[in-house]
Amino acid sequence: MKFKKNIPAKGWSLPAGRRGAFGGKKIGFIVLTLALVLSSSFIAKAEVSQATIDYLLNSAQDQWVTQGLASAGQVDLDLAYLDEFSGQNANEFAKTILAVVAAGENPYDFNSQNLVEGLLGYHNNNQIGATNLLNDDIWGVIALASAGVSVDNQAVLDAKNYLLAAQNEDGGWGFSPEASSDTNDTASAVMALLDAGLSSESSEIISALAYLQDAQNEDGGFGFYEGSESDSGSDAWVIAALNKLDIDPTNWESNGHNPVEHLESLYLENGSYKWVASEQDSSLLMTAYAAVALADSYYPVAYYEAPQEEPGIFYLRIEGPTETICEAQVEAITALDIVANGAEICDYEYNIDQTPNGPYLNMINGIWAEGAAGWLYWVNWESAMVGAADYQLQEGDGVLWSYGEWGIQPMKISLDNNQVEPEDQITATVEYYNGENWLAVNEAWVRIDDNNYQTNQEGQATFSIDEVGAYEIYAEKDNFIRTNRENLMVGNGLSRSVDLSVIVNNPGGGGGGNTLLFILDTSDLDFGTLEPGDSAARQVQITNNGEVAVYLEGVVSGDQLFEDNIEINEESWENYATTIPTGSTGDLDIRLEVPGGYGGDGQKTGDLVFWGSGQ
Repeated sequence: MKFKKNIPAKGWSLPAGRRGAFGGKKIGFIVLTLALVLSSSFIAKAEVSQATIDYLLNSAQDQWVTQGLASAGQVDLDLAYLDEFSGQNANEFAKTILAVVAAGENPYDFNSQNLVEGLLGYHNNNQIGATNLLNDDIWGVIALASAGVSVDNQAVLDAKNYLLAAQNEDGGWGFSPEASSDTNDTASAVMALLDAGLSSESSEIISALAYLQDAQNEDGGFGFYEGSESDSGSDAWVIAALNKLDIDPTNWESNGHNPVEHLESLYLENGSYKWVASEQDSSLLMTAYAAVALADSYYPVAYYEAPQEEPGIFYLRIEGPTETICEAQVEAITALDIVANGAEICDYEYNIDQTPNGPYLNMINGIWAEGAAGWLYWVNWESAMVGAADYQLQEGDGVLWSYGEWGIQPMKISLDNNQVEPEDQITATVEYYNGENWLAVNEAWVRIDDNNYQTNQEGQATFSIDEVGAYEIYAEKDNFIRTNRENLMVGNGLSRSVDLSVIVNNPGGGGGGNTLLFILDTSDLDFGTLEPGDSAARQVQITNNGEVAVYLEGVVSGDQLFEDNIEINEESWENYATTIPTGSTGDLDIRLEVPGGYGGDGQKTGDLVFWGSGQ
C-alpha cells in the first residue's frame, strides 16, 4: 500500500515543500490491506533531541508516545501495548488509529480488527461519539483523515458541521458544546476542520486564530484557558496547529517571546519536558506532545493512502425486486466498481451519481432508488459501515447488492442432499443473517420450477421431486433478500466427464430398467491460449448406444472462469439440455469466452460433466 507521512525518516524521499490541508489523502477511497511505502510531506526542523527520543523509547509506550516517536522519524515502533486493544468509546478508537497509522500499520486490519469500522460505529445523531462532547468529533475526524477516509464521508461531514455549529463567539472551542473555549480544543479543532475540507482562509479558522492570539501569555506560551499559566501541552497543541497551517510559530510573539521558546524552556536534562515552570518532574505525555510540535509536525502525523493495486476477482450477486440480475465472478477493487464491471458480464445497465456525500448507485437494470427504497450492499453477509466506493475488497470476499429499504436482511438456502433419486425426500433450510447470527426463517417460500414449499419455524421445508433432471432451488420472503440458488440433481443417471483446460495470457496480469449407454468422442477440451476478450470453441460428439433415448444436461466445475463462461450450443451450461434418440449422435459446440475485464493469468482447469437419464 502507499503511505504518506508528514515527517522525515531515514530512507524516505522528501518532497520539496509542505502539503496543503488535503495532501496525503486519496479522495473517495479508503484502504483496507496492502504493502506500505513511506514518504514525508515536508522536511522537519530536526528540533527533537536524541535525548528526547531516547526518553520516549525507554518509557511505557502508548498511542501518544507512538505518534511522538513517529514524528521524530523513528520506525519499527513497539505496538505491543495494543495487543489486547478493545475500544470502548470513539476517542479510544481514534487515538489508536492515529498510532497504528503513524507506525506504518493498516488501520483496516490491525490485529484482526478493522479500527476504522469500529470508529465509524460511533457515528450517531449527526456527530461522532457522545453528544455532550466535542473532542471525540475532533479526534474522530483527524483519525478518519489519517485512515484515508474521504472528506465526503457522511461521518466526516456530520462531525464537521457539528464542530462548526459549536464554535464559541470568541472563535474558540471547548471540550463540549456548552463549554468555554480553551486553547487545546481550539488548536485540535483547527486541525480537524482542515482535514474535513475547511480552507485555512475560512472565517472560522481566522476567528480561531484570533482567539489563540488573544490567549497567548506574555512569556510567549499558552495556558489551557486564557490567562492560565503557560504549559508545555498547550504550547505543543498550538504549535502543531500553526505547523498544519504552514505558519511559523516562532513568528507568533508576545512581549518578544514565542511558543517554541517557551516550550523549550520546559526541557529537562533527561530529554523530557515538564508541564509548567513551577514543577520539576518529567511528564511523558507532555514530552510526546512536544516531540510532534518541535518536529514541525501536527496531527495526524501520518496519512494512510489507497494503493494502486491490481484488481482481484470476486463473487457478485445482484438481487432485484422480482429476479436475480447477476451472479458471476467479477474483476474489481471496491464494492462499487464491481457493479460497473459486472455489467459487462451480466448485461445490465446501472447509474452512479456524484453527490456531496460521494458516489451514489441509484439504478441497476432500470430499477431506480425511490423513496425509502434503494440499492444496498453486503460483503460476506455483513452490512458495511462505509460507502461502497470506500470499501476495498479483500481476497475471498463475496458482494451482495439488493434493492430494498434500510434494515432488509439477507437470506441463504442449503440442501441436505444435492443428488437424490425420484421421490426421495429433500430438506431445504432457509436462514437469515441479523448481523451477528444466522436464524431460521419461518414461512419463506422455497421455489422449484412451478412448485412452492413453505418453511416451518425451524426454517425448513421438506419435499420430493418425481421427475429426473437438474433443478435450481431458491427461497423468497417479503422484506428479506432472495437467497442464493442451489443445484439439485434428481435421478439415477450416467455421467461422462470432459477435462477442460485453457491458458490465459493476461498482459495486465437411467430409468425404466432399460440399458442406458452414451459415449463421448473425447476426454478433454483444450482451449489453447486466450487473452481477456478472446473466445474459442471446441466440438464434442455424443453417441447414444443405449436402448432408450437419453435426456442430457451439462454441469461445469473447477476454475470459476469455466463455471461462469462456458456455453453449450450457444446457451449457458446451466440452461442447456437436450434429448438424443437411441442410435443417434449429437454434435455439441462448447465455447469459452474470457471476459474483457478478467484479471486472472496462467493455466486454468475444470470439468464438464454430461449427466444423462433414460427417457
